[in-house]
Amino acid sequence: MEFFSLFVDGKDVDTGKYEYFPYSDNYITDFKKTFQIMTKLKKGETPEDADKYIYAKYCVGDNELNRKAIDAAYKASKIMRDMPIAKRRKILYDVHKHLMINREKILELLAIEGHPKKLADWEFYAMDNAFSKTTLDLFKDSIWEEAGSMCDEKVYLVRKPDGVVVLVPPKNAAASNSLSAAYCFLGGNAVIVKAPLKAPVATLFVWKNVIGAALKENGAPDGIMSIITGNSKVIMDEWLENPKVNDIFFFGESENGLEIAKRAHNFNKKAILELSGNDNMFVWDGCDVDGATDSALDAFLGSTQICMLPKNLIVHEKIYDEFKEKLLAKVAELKFGLPSSEETFFTPVVKIKECQEFLDDALSKGAKLLCGGKKVDHTGTPTERGVYFQPTLVEIETDNPQMFDMKVIKEENFFPVIPIVKVKSSKKIKKEMDAEIFAKMLEIANKNEYGLRASVWVKSAFYTRQFMKYIDNCALLRINSRHIAFSLYLPGQGGVGKTGGPYGEASFLVQKTTHLQGISLTR
Repeated sequence: MEFFSLFVDGKDVDTGKYEYFPYSDNYITDFKKTFQIMTKLKKGETPEDADKYIYAKYCVGDNELNRKAIDAAYKASKIMRDMPIAKRRKILYDVHKHLMINREKILELLAIEGHPKKLADWEFYAMDNAFSKTTLDLFKDSIWEEAGSMCDEKVYLVRKPDGVVVLVPPKNAAASNSLSAAYCFLGGNAVIVKAPLKAPVATLFVWKNVIGAALKENGAPDGIMSIITGNSKVIMDEWLENPKVNDIFFFGESENGLEIAKRAHNFNKKAILELSGNDNMFVWDGCDVDGATDSALDAFLGSTQICMLPKNLIVHEKIYDEFKEKLLAKVAELKFGLPSSEETFFTPVVKIKECQEFLDDALSKGAKLLCGGKKVDHTGTPTERGVYFQPTLVEIETDNPQMFDMKVIKEENFFPVIPIVKVKSSKKIKKEMDAEIFAKMLEIANKNEYGLRASVWVKSAFYTRQFMKYIDNCALLRINSRHIAFSLYLPGQGGVGKTGGPYGEASFLVQKTTHLQGISLTR
C-alpha cells in the first residue's frame, strides 16, 4: 500500500491521522467489500486482502498545520520576490521536465482515482501544453517590460507579486487543474494547495514530485510550496481571515465560489474564480461536419463531469440533419468499462438522481429523446442500480417557447444529457435566413449565464468574422478546432459571468496573482 504524507515548509509531514484511497475498479465492481476494508483500516485493523482493494494511505491535516503552511509561505514569499525572473522561469522549465519524466506514473494515478485513460490522456495533454517553453517565455517577458522612452524619461510596466496564493482545485480533476498554479512562482509568489480530502493522491504526487522537485533544483526557499488536506470550511475560514494570505484561487460550483469571493472582498483579498461552465458549441451551415461531430463527442468525456466540455450543441437548420445523423452514429460507438480499460469513455455519475431530473425536465418541456436515457452498470447493461448513465441526446427547436427554461439549457449541465438545438428560420431567401439564424444563435449565447468557453464550426468568411466580433461572454473562443483543445499563448482557464465572477476573464495566472505597477525613471 502506498503512503502519501503532506508537505509544509520544505518537509514531509506525517500527521498521524489517515484516510485510505481504494482502487477505483474495485470500488465500482465490489463496493461493499471495498467499503468494509476501508472501515476496518480506519479502526486500526489490517485485513489480509487490503492491498488488493486499497491503493494508498494518506495523511489528513488540521488547521494548526494550515497555519504553519501560511507562516512558512509568508516568509518564503519575501525571499522569492528577490529571485531573478529568469531563474523563476527556469523553475517552470523544470516543472515541464519533471512532468514528462513522471508521465506514466501520473497517468497511472489518474486511472486509480477513476479517470478513464481517454480522460487522463486529455488532462496530461493540457498540463504539457501549459508549460511549453514558447508560452513560458511570453509570460516571463510580461513581468518586467520597458514600455517606452521620451527624452530623458523611461517608462516601465512591472508586475509585482501579491505574496501568498492559496488554491482549492476541483475534486473531479484536481491534479491537472492545480498544476496551473505553478505559474504563481513565475510572478514571485508562494503557494499553498489544499488537495481534495477524498481523492488527493494524484495531486499530492504532482505537487511533491513534479513541482516540488523543480523548486528544489532551483534553490527556491522552504515554505514556497505547501500541500495540505483537511476540513474545507475550517481551512477556507482561516485563509479568509489570516492577513498573511493575499489571493484565493478557487475551483468549484458557482454559488459557493461567488460567496467566497464576496467574503474575500470584505477581507481585502483577491479571489480568482474557476467555477461552473455551460459551454455552447455553434455549428454553421457548410462547415466541416466530421470535425464538428468529433468535437461534439467530447461532450460525453468522463460522463460530462468536466466544466469545459461543450454542453449545448447549437446547429444551423440547413446542416442539422447531417450533423445529427453523424453524431448519433459516433455516440453509439462509445464504450463503457472500468477506468483501467483503454476504451472506457465514461465515469460513474456522481449525482445520478439529478441527471434523471435534468432529462425529465427537458422532455416535459418539449424536448425529443434521440438516444440514451437509462442508468447502466460499468458494462453498459441497463439497471436501476446503475451508477453510469447512457450518453443521451435530446432535440430542441428554437421555436419551443420553453427552451430557455429547460435545465439542460439554463443551468450548468454536469450530466451526459446533451441538447442539440435546431436553430430555425422563417425566411426563405438564404441571406435573410442566415441573418435570422445568426441572431438566434447570438441570443442563445447572450442568455448563457456562464462564460467559460465557446466554440464555432464555420466555413463562411463573413460569419467567421461575425462570430469573432459578437461572441464575447466567454474567456476562450475556439473556431474550427476541438472545443476542449489548448493553444500556445492562450490560457486554458478563466471565464465571465457565473464562471469567473464580475472580474472574470481569460486567466493568465502570472497576471492574476500579481499587480501592475507603472514606473517612471528620469535621468
